[in-house]
Amino acid sequence: MREVRALRILDFQAIRDRLVSCCQTEMGQDVATSVMPEFDEETVWVLIDQTLEAFDLLGKNPPPSLTGVFDVRGPVKLAAKGSTLPGDTLYKIGFALAATASMKSYLEATPTPLLSTYSELLTTEPKLERELLYSLDGDGAVRDEASQTLASLRIQKRAAQAKIVERIQSYTTGRYRDYLSDPIYTVRDGRYVIPLKADHKGKIKGIVHDTSATGSTVFLEPEDVLNAANAARQIEAQEAEEEKRILKMLSQKVGSVATGIVESVNQLGELDLIIGRARLASEMRAGVPERLHGAKIVIKGGRHPSLNREKAVPLDIEVAAGASVVITGPNTGGKTVAIKTVGLFVAMLQCGMLPPAYHCRFGCFSQIWADIGDEQSLEQSLSTFSAHLKNIASALNNLKPGALVLLDEAGAGTDPAEGAALARAFLLEFHEGGAAVLASTHYGELKAFAFSNEGFRNASMEFDSKSLMPTYRLILGAAGASQALKIAERYGIDKKIIAKAEESLDEQHKDVAEMLQNLENAQKQARVAQSEADRRIAELREREQQAERKMRDAEDARKRANERAHDAIESTLREIRIQADDIMERIKKQGGSQEAIQKARQDLRALDELGRGVSGKFKNQDKPKEATVQHQFKKGDIVQVLGMQQNGTLLEDGVGRDVMVQLGAIKMKIDVRKLLPTNLKPTPARSNRHQVGLAKTLGAKTEITLRNKRKKPCRNLSGSSTTQS
Repeated sequence: MREVRALRILDFQAIRDRLVSCCQTEMGQDVATSVMPEFDEETVWVLIDQTLEAFDLLGKNPPPSLTGVFDVRGPVKLAAKGSTLPGDTLYKIGFALAATASMKSYLEATPTPLLSTYSELLTTEPKLERELLYSLDGDGAVRDEASQTLASLRIQKRAAQAKIVERIQSYTTGRYRDYLSDPIYTVRDGRYVIPLKADHKGKIKGIVHDTSATGSTVFLEPEDVLNAANAARQIEAQEAEEEKRILKMLSQKVGSVATGIVESVNQLGELDLIIGRARLASEMRAGVPERLHGAKIVIKGGRHPSLNREKAVPLDIEVAAGASVVITGPNTGGKTVAIKTVGLFVAMLQCGMLPPAYHCRFGCFSQIWADIGDEQSLEQSLSTFSAHLKNIASALNNLKPGALVLLDEAGAGTDPAEGAALARAFLLEFHEGGAAVLASTHYGELKAFAFSNEGFRNASMEFDSKSLMPTYRLILGAAGASQALKIAERYGIDKKIIAKAEESLDEQHKDVAEMLQNLENAQKQARVAQSEADRRIAELREREQQAERKMRDAEDARKRANERAHDAIESTLREIRIQADDIMERIKKQGGSQEAIQKARQDLRALDELGRGVSGKFKNQDKPKEATVQHQFKKGDIVQVLGMQQNGTLLEDGVGRDVMVQLGAIKMKIDVRKLLPTNLKPTPARSNRHQVGLAKTLGAKTEITLRNKRKKPCRNLSGSSTTQS
């Protein structure tokens, strides 16, 4: 099977072994051992979504443990056929039923779209579960509580055992003690015996079960002890018969619901596998894959699962049908690891496992083909090159659109010119067949091919020319030099040999190598510059956001200050109006004397100054809107005063900066910039009496002048005369 071979090449078994270790049950481990990638897109995403649900639950509300749940499907089927199961097996079945009930309750209480559906497939047998666990111990022993008969027999058995001990002890401590070689009793073949001296053999009736090596001692079971032991044996036989009856009865009950138990155990295994995949994802610190349509995988920060996570260089790569990649670069630079990482990630995802990557976008592939490493076979008389050709031929003959094809050192193992030509033809054929190809090569012709052909692009493994060491970073869009001579120098090859090798290279090869090296250096500088530019852009955006936040905060503070100022001024004006009313009331009560009027004028001026002081206090905190067009205010105009809730009347023309405004009963000097014209007409004089009442009162005289007034007699209704002045 082609997938089996590809998975073997990708070391997929190591991942399966880790998955097995993350499962808690025999059933889950059995399924994990044989797990294989799926190639139906919807099936694949159901598996992935199940894993994501379980992964989320592990972090929030972990499911109940399945540790200790055994695979009891075989014994349950035997019980269905009439077999009597041993006690320990029946106890395991009871434990499995308890785990089933616990998992069912958990799934019903935890709303998950996919995992909750398993609760419908889990069959619970609460009565049988209680009976099994109540009747049996963990080691399979039948408990006294299994039946009243068994409990009674065991009471009798314990009494019989006590009687045996009492009888045998009477020989070691009583009048027969001197007949014994040692005042103790022992057991021979399940019988209680005493060590009787041979010369006293006939003095105690009983049965001899054994003799010492010297013949001086016989091990005798006294007759009364024998009778007590026989009575105990009868009780034990009844006990065994009762235990057998109980086990048979419990086995029959298990067999009657065997189908439901077997199906429940199957589902527990499936759930264990799903939760195991989630545990593996947590262990690998995997990322959440994003779904794509079409055969494609985009990896950001991926690490091969078998490498040390702290030391492995993260891989960024994108491979898709119609967007194949040809990797070049130095030997030992990580090309093969990159190819295996991509193949392994695809295999894991299509098994429902989450790969260890910072971010992954994935679309399902229809096949996985891999030709990596030395495939030489002595048994089949195949050279390395022949083995590669056989694998590639199989892939080409059975290719499906959307397949993932992994080729390491494509065309290697034969004449470089012919190998490059073959590799080029293979790549084109796979491309036309709709496959996504990830290949590595050292052939310069394939580097040029990837540059010039649509659907392909170069990638290179970075090499540090100063340290002569690979960095294991994959650079998309660039072709890399093989760096064979520099690597040979690093491994201790004499510089003279390196020089001779350089001399033997033709000028064209040197030019291409130098061009690739310069291109790689230029791209490295460009990446550094781009990284610096991105950093500065990010800093600039952050500063812009900070400035915007500060401006918003300042505007909010200004608005709050204006509100406080407005509230304070309104409060003060209310106080002024109240005190003005008090002044008027006082004038009325005092009869309008000159002294009262003068005092009122002083109080009103003080109130006016108070209002000005409060207004001036908040003058710089509020930024009132000013008229965009200069308005010529005239006496009698009705105007709006900014910051106040009432209109006023101008008492003079707006010639200077300040103008006198009548606000209700109060006159105030107000800056003309705080005045806005209104479309209200000046109020007629007759309706102005209440507004000018205070002014008339302030100007009133305390004298009355009477001229040309004479007394005239008048007659009232009663007919009497009065004098009217």
